[in-house]
Amino acid sequence: MGSLLIAVIANSALVFSMKCAENARTHRSSVVLCNYIFGALLVLLLSGGFSGQALPKKSLWPLAGLALAGACLMTACMLIQQRSLHRNGAGITTTYNRLGVLIPTLLSILLFQEYPSISKTCGIVLAIAAVLYAYERHADCGRKDYVLLALVLILGGLIDFISKVFGILFLPESKNLYTFLSFLLCAVIMSAVVLLQRAPLSRKDAVYGAFLGIPNAGITLGMIGAAAVLPAYIVFPVYSGAVILIVNLAGVLLFKEHLTRRETISTVMIAMALVLLNI
Repeated sequence: MGSLLIAVIANSALVFSMKCAENARTHRSSVVLCNYIFGALLVLLLSGGFSGQALPKKSLWPLAGLALAGACLMTACMLIQQRSLHRNGAGITTTYNRLGVLIPTLLSILLFQEYPSISKTCGIVLAIAAVLYAYERHADCGRKDYVLLALVLILGGLIDFISKVFGILFLPESKNLYTFLSFLLCAVIMSAVVLLQRAPLSRKDAVYGAFLGIPNAGITLGMIGAAAVLPAYIVFPVYSGAVILIVNLAGVLLFKEHLTRRETISTVMIAMALVLLNI
């Protein structure tokens, strides 16, 4: 549960860091590049040089292939999430991103036969219902970009599923190496994007990139650690529900935002779902 808690806090911090970066009028691609550079350096520092994590070649190449797949999804999701935060706002973007919980949860049931108990099934249903209920409040708002929101949902769910696949195929001891490879490959991909766009790279971009890189590394490490020891039907609904809960509460307490009646009800539903999922 410790790894899952780290992932929840890190994701909540990332949402607000991205929002601050957007408000500061930074260049999106440059910030994302710096984010992955700082993230890779942080993982390298925390790992102590990956001592004791040597892998045979037959395991190294599949690990690198999974890291490359994850890197492509992560860079695409980060860029699209930035656009959605600017266009749609933090609340609805976070809701759609965490609605992606449907993808890893259902795929894990279908592919890995991870069947939840009755109480946990009720928690899953309640968590999904809460997210859908929060979604419906935006249905009549024509200014929302639903293409961006759909992409955020799909990419977020696939990234979570990659974490689950890693937990099944590889030992937890190799998570630092995997995370470092993922961030390094993300940095390579974003370097190509920045060069093609001829994007400027300022000190402000680097600073905000560091603010994003720290929680981003925490999300990846936390989710991989949690998915390796906990079933998907606990990890992903709890993770998604808690992030939405924290983002909404932080908006009220820190940014003086006011929740509507529908938002308040969905928040209570998520809290109840978290209780059921931990019984």
